[in-house]
Formats: sequence, C-alpha cells, structure tokens
Amino acid sequence: MTVTAPPRPPRPSDPVDRQEVEALVEALIEEARQRARRRRRRRMAAVTCVVLVGATVFAVFERTAESQTSSRALTARSGIAGGKVKVVIAGTNDKFDVRDGSLAGTGTFKASGAVTDTGKALTFRTVNPEGTLITLRYVTKGHKGTITYLVKIDTKAGTSRWTIASGSGAYKGLHGKGRETENAAYTVSVLRGTVSR
Repeated sequence: MTVTAPPRPPRPSDPVDRQEVEALVEALIEEARQRARRRRRRRMAAVTCVVLVGATVFAVFERTAESQTSSRALTARSGIAGGKVKVVIAGTNDKFDVRDGSLAGTGTFKASGAVTDTGKALTFRTVNPEGTLITLRYVTKGHKGTITYLVKIDTKAGTSRWTIASGSGAYKGLHGKGRETENAAYTVSVLRGTVSR
C-alpha cells in the first residue's frame, strides 16, 4: 500500500510558472465577463421596468382621455331634453324613381328647435304594389351624430307621419314623432313634431 501526501500550497518565494499565470489571467478575465453580464442584466431589467411603467401610465392617461371624450358625448346627448323640432330635408326624394327600398336621392338637411344640426341626407324609398303606402327612410348625418327618420305616407287616407327609427352620437336613444309635408314637386320635405329621451 502506498500513501501519497497532499500537494503543498505554494509559498510566496516559489517561482511562478507561466501556465499558472495564464490560468490566473484567464480566470480574472472570465470573472470580469461574468460581472459585465450581471451589469447588463440589471440594466435590461431596469429598462424593462421603466418601459412597463411608461406603458401603464400612457394607458391610464389614454383611458382617462377616452372617458372625458365619452363624458362630453354623454353630456351632449343628455343636452337634448326634448321638445318641438322642425327638420327640412331638400333634394333627396327626386333623383331616382325607385320603389324597392333603394336610394332615391342625396341632399341636405337642417334641423331646428330641440335638435339643431345641419348636414347631408339620404333618402331610401319603398312603395307597396298597390301604391297606397309609401315608406321614406331619411338618414341624416350632421355634426353631432346621425338620425334615421321613418316616414309612412298613406295615400288613401292622405296622412304622412314620421318617427325616429334610430340615432347615433348625441342622438343615441332619441325618440320622436310627428307629421311630414312636402312641396308640390316633392323636392323638399318638412318634418314637424316632438322629440324626447
């Protein structure tokens, strides 16, 4: 049996081998690389946190701006309490002689009273086979939103009544009804009645 003694630690007076020096230099270089990697990771973590916080702050401010915009629209909507209205629609009922619900013409409108707005108007016309019921659908797009008026003209009874079919923007949830009259050439329609929420 042979027993070997552990290697003795080097003494400061021992000569240093070139291979040992190179190994020590390599170890120091590797340690410096590891420190640099740790610094880069910490910096990337800090940058990621800053970006996430910035994105969160931006999203919160964006949502706040949207809610303020929708609050203004809600205020504008609620500003139409109701009352009498007059809507003059010109140049929409005389462009095309249609009876199947398609586009009859485009023109303009002006609303006054409880609803005040101006803009473009489209008319869609349907006539039953007997010609006794004419349905006009006026789609008015103004600065505050869109209102679709539905006009039923009973040619036998001689009545012409309108209702609000739908609304958007400031006119969402608006209801209304009244009478419709036209000039002799059917180029100008006037809707008079009342609106409410």
